Amino acid sequence: MKNLFKIFTLLVLGFLVVSCEKDEDRAVLGKPSASSLTSDKTSLVLLKDNASQAAVTFSWKAPDYGVAVAQKNQLQIAVKGTNFASPKNVDLNDGATKVTFTVADFNNYVLDAGLIPETAADVEVRLSSKLGENAAIVSNAVTIKVTPYTTAYPSFYIVGDASAVGWNATTAQLLYKKDNYSTIYTYLENDKSFRFLGQQDWGPLNYSLDTAGMSYKYFKTWSNNLVASPAENIKFTGATGMYKIVIDADATQKSITVTPSPINNWNPANMYLVGTINGWNAATAISMNSLGNGKFEYTIALPAASEFKFLGQQSFGDLDWGNITADGNTGYLGPKGSNGNIKFDGTGGNYKITVDVKLGVYTIKPL
Repeated sequence: MKNLFKIFTLLVLGFLVVSCEKDEDRAVLGKPSASSLTSDKTSLVLLKDNASQAAVTFSWKAPDYGVAVAQKNQLQIAVKGTNFASPKNVDLNDGATKVTFTVADFNNYVLDAGLIPETAADVEVRLSSKLGENAAIVSNAVTIKVTPYTTAYPSFYIVGDASAVGWNATTAQLLYKKDNYSTIYTYLENDKSFRFLGQQDWGPLNYSLDTAGMSYKYFKTWSNNLVASPAENIKFTGATGMYKIVIDADATQKSITVTPSPINNWNPANMYLVGTINGWNAATAISMNSLGNGKFEYTIALPAASEFKFLGQQSFGDLDWGNITADGNTGYLGPKGSNGNIKFDGTGGNYKITVDVKLGVYTIKPL
């Protein structure tokens, strides 16, 4: 009898435990309370010399649903008056109620939000809290007058099946950068996609169009032969050929323009060297060895202070490539009308000269 009583008691306790678990399963979320955000600063003049110092601390109270729930919290930073139409979103650590940004970090955030370097302007900051698929709940907005400083302009590497390098990030092609402009004359293929990386790797930096559905928002304006494409890419809608890509990384611009190159031949039948190495006589220009697909090479003894250009014929005709924009030795090709002499700045000796018209680059390497 005693054993039967014990078994009965255990069954009753088990039923009560299961009932309690089912009651907990039936717990529902209450109506969320309002969230709030405060800042310890109302005005900031950011200085590059203080980059590692603390700039501003934000404290917040996330919405309360009556039960413990995991929420995705972000700070949204936007130029005042834009109604957070295109904010800079900064993810916050789970469970945190406070964050302090360094001068360098906050400077980057406000520049990404659209502030102009060295110019005081108001930004608004608010807390955005999202629970699952529910609409985000936003806090009050705090206003801070910020004067950011100019940072180094980013580098841009093109990658994608619309480009000459394909989707291999380790061979992504760096554009020629001078001040806030990055430029290259290169091949683009119709109805295919590309994007820009900040390094020859998929992370951490990616750059795409600042439009709905994109995570890597950067370019605020773009030419009409570019459209947003799935998976953070940019689709090229122009005809297949050679194009000039220009990126203006100025914080007020962040633009990309793609226009046809003056020379739309990415695979010339011949390539010749002309310059001080042959008295600038185009009729006796030196024939380079073709490697196919717009690539050529030639090994030659180059005296110090040599200058030369590439020709597609033994005359100063339409097929003419030199250093991009002006005299120099940048390693980037510029077509006729937008180039200068390639100025060899070595000490003399034997060198292998290579040129890749499709990619828009050349090299001079000692043997």
